[in-house]
Parts: sequence; C-alpha cells; structure tokens
Amino acid sequence: MGRKRPARPITRTSDVLDIQDYLKYKNYRDYVLFLVGVTTGYRAGDLVKLKVRDIKEALRRKEFTIYEGKKMHSKNIREKNRKPRTVELIPELAKILKEYIKDKKDYEYMFKSRKGVNKPIGIQAVTNAIKEAANYFGLYDITAHSMRKTYAYKIYIESDRDIVVVKELLGHSSIEETKRYIGLDREKYHQYSKSLRDFVRWYFLFLTMNV
Repeated sequence: MGRKRPARPITRTSDVLDIQDYLKYKNYRDYVLFLVGVTTGYRAGDLVKLKVRDIKEALRRKEFTIYEGKKMHSKNIREKNRKPRTVELIPELAKILKEYIKDKKDYEYMFKSRKGVNKPIGIQAVTNAIKEAANYFGLYDITAHSMRKTYAYKIYIESDRDIVVVKELLGHSSIEETKRYIGLDREKYHQYSKSLRDFVRWYFLFLTMNV
C-alpha cells in the first residue's frame, strides 16, 4: 500500500470560489464550514466543535478566539505557550454566519451531523464533502486540512511571499516546516520540471525537420 499523499492547498482563488458555489448548492452547512475554514485557518477538528454560542461571541467581538486542540494536547509545547489563537472575523463572513445561526439555539453545534441528536459532523465527512467538490473541478489531494493550508497559502501570497508571517500565524517551529506545509517545495519542483518540456518540444521539432 502506497504512502498517503499530504493534503494540498487550493492555490487559485477561482478554484476556491468554484468549490464554494458547489458546496452552497449541495449542502449549505458544508458551504459555511468551508468559508470559516479558508478565512480563519483553524483546523477542521476545531471547527466541528464550535457551537452557536461561540459564533455569537465571535460576532460580538468581531474576531474568533480558539484554543486549538492540537496545540493544547501536544506534549512538545510548554504550558505557557498554549495560548488561544485569535483571528479577525471578516465582515462578509459575519453576515453569512449571522443569517446561518438565526434560528439556532446557543447549545447547538454549528455544523451538525445527520446522525444522532445535536452531534457535530465528523472530520471524515468534512473531507468527503470538500473532496467531492474539488474532484468535480479536477482538483485532487484536497481534504478537510486543505482549508487551513489554503488560508496559509493566501496569506503567503498577499504578504509578498513573506514566509515568516505565515510561520508566525500558524505557530510553526521552523520556516522549513511552513514551506513544506503550504507545498512550496512541490511548487518549486513543478516550476523546474516545466522547463524540461523544452527538451521534448525541440526533440520533436528536430525529428520533423529530418523526416
């Protein structure tokens, strides 16, 4: 059995918008979750635990403040460094969230599963929904974790490719970790590989000229 391929970021804005539209018509819950994921960079595991009361607080403060599960449970992070991560709630998302929670109770999970009573959607279900949408548009290796990676890649591009900014926002321990995380090594390899096409093009041109 081959090694599992890592999730990739969605690097083109047009693809992010296409996936949004697909999810919006397929399942509005998944659409809202995807929007929160790509605009905050929180992990899917933290997003599915959000309740309506958490969203109301975020709307009031105009920002999300979440103790990220992975950071809280990691043995490699000192207690004093286990701080919540705060992210601005953009106005466009705030309007969508305000409408989404309008008839929901404070104790309800934001993204409920169809199974059970007031149970959150599972991470695999999130992956399945996003993967289906991505595959429809010819994108592969896209999972629930791609939301956070897409957020990171967007910040990287908008910060004039300042990898240190992304590292700090994600809380990574090294720049190399951040580069691997958003697929910069793969992107660089792909750019170099494209130049090899010149050999093939010239090779066929040479054959044509000598027939």
